[in-house]
Parts: sequence; C-alpha cells; structure tokens
Amino acid sequence: MASQTVDITTQVSDSALSGTELREWMAPTAEALRALACAVEETGPRHGAMPSADSVAMGELADQDSYGARSGWEQPVADTHEFGSMTLLASLDYVRSFANLFATDRAPVYGQFVLARAALESSVVAWWLSERDIANEERLKRGLCELIYSAQEEKRLGLSPTAAETLAEREGFADQLGWRLGRDRRGRPVVGDARRPAPGAGITRLVVADPGAPLGKVLWSRLSAVNHVARCGLAWALEPPEEPGGAVGGSTVPIQTDSRTVAVLAFCILRALRVSASERFKIMGWVDEPWTDAAIASKKHELTLIRSAAGASS
Repeated sequence: MASQTVDITTQVSDSALSGTELREWMAPTAEALRALACAVEETGPRHGAMPSADSVAMGELADQDSYGARSGWEQPVADTHEFGSMTLLASLDYVRSFANLFATDRAPVYGQFVLARAALESSVVAWWLSERDIANEERLKRGLCELIYSAQEEKRLGLSPTAAETLAEREGFADQLGWRLGRDRRGRPVVGDARRPAPGAGITRLVVADPGAPLGKVLWSRLSAVNHVARCGLAWALEPPEEPGGAVGGSTVPIQTDSRTVAVLAFCILRALRVSASERFKIMGWVDEPWTDAAIASKKHELTLIRSAAGASS
C-alpha cells in the first residue's frame, strides 16, 4: 500500500511545456504506464486464466454450488470473479490510453483529466471486488451489487426491452439468498452492508497511506467537474489559481495542464492500477516473478513521479 503523499506547491510558469517538450518529458512515464498495463494484461493468461489450486479464489469456487442451489443465480462466484476481471481490464485500458495521449506533439487539454478519472474509478471498483480480507459471502454481495446495478442502468437507459424483467429477477436473488436489499442516496444497490465505495475515499485508500486524507475527494471532485464539462471545471483546468489550492493533509494538489499536473495524474493512476491488480492477483494466486518484477519497476517510477511533481530533480 502507498506510503507517501504527494506534495506539490508549484507555479504554472515553472513547469509549462510545449507539446513537443511535454511529449519528450512524458516518454519515460508513458512507457512505465504501458509496461504496467501490459504486465496486468499478461498475468492472468500466463496462469491459464484460472485461480491456482491453493488460492482464495479457488476456495470460494468450491462453495459456489451451495449458493447457486439457493437462488436463480447459477454461478455467483465465477460471475463475481469475472466482474473483477472486466473492471480491471477497463482500468488498464484507460491507463494505456492516458499514456498514448502524449505520443504526439500536440499536448492534450482535457483528455488526460477524463481518462484519469475513469482509470481511478475503475481501479477502485476492481479493488473492491477483489479485496483479499473479506469472507466469500461478502464478496458475493458485492458481486450482486454489480449485477443489479448493471440491470438498473439497462432499464434506465432503455438498452433492452426485457430490462425490467432482468432487474426484477436479479433483485430476487437477494431475497432468495436471505440478503437485505436497499438503495443508497444515489439509488445504487446496497446488498446487506455491501455497496460500491465512494470514489474519493476509494482513491485515497489506493493512493496514499492515510485513509483520512482528503486527497481522493479533492481530486475526484476536480476531475468530475472537467468530465461533466462544467464551466468551473473547464476554466479551472486551464487557469489554475495563483495560490496553490486543494489542501491534502498538509500538501496541496493544484491540477494544471503542465508537466507537474501530468506527473500528479500519472502517479495516481499508476499506483491505483498496481495496487488494484496486486489485490486481484493475490486472491487468484497469480503473484509470480514476472508480476513482482513489474510491480517493483512501477513502484520505482512512482517515486520518480513524486519527485518530479514536487519539482525535485530525479
């Protein structure tokens, strides 16, 4: 887990680069992002996409029939494991796409913020679905949250003529399994006490050591303002305040379209993907030498990014 916070107290004039300069400066980081994404992508197939014999995941699969027999959800354990895999795949794809933004001489203006937000959210959800130190039943409740949430979205967006029936069926799984079903204030499903973590809190948990630090909430709010094309977000990304803003437990995180801004975002998504992937590989029994080497290389570059973001020589 992370052990450093990011301290950034820079001015735009210190770190603004032209498109060509930014591409050249970003090249080692882009390579580190792609390398980690590639390592994540290759780890599962290297093990035949199956959990190892003595893994947490294999032990959970041994209990699958007992849950399937009690409900219409035929493969609850396998499905929940697959949800974790799909969400992690989304995260590595966003991270790779973020890296590819800097492959040309035209620097992105807003795209890096949108992709960073997507990478962080998917990493949080992937970690939540693959958290090691939880009981099998708790993991399945989280899987059912995702199953119901997906059906809700299908119904809300009118994506399927049978969406209402699908949603009712999936909601019925909770009752069949004896689990209380509710909704949070945003209307997302809550199964027992299981619910998707708040993105800000989840980002903090993946990126820094102090779970009470406001970094995740500050960063998520800023990125969301850009993603929702709110004028305040678009203006903020282009014209950061003169005084550093966004206090983070004694540190500050101003997001600016310059090299240090990119360093902050790259640090956050690199660490979030590594921690999330590591959690999944531990429950699947996939922590092998190639993955360990890739994770160590990623950690080293994260430290480089911290120094770069803080204005120190690396």
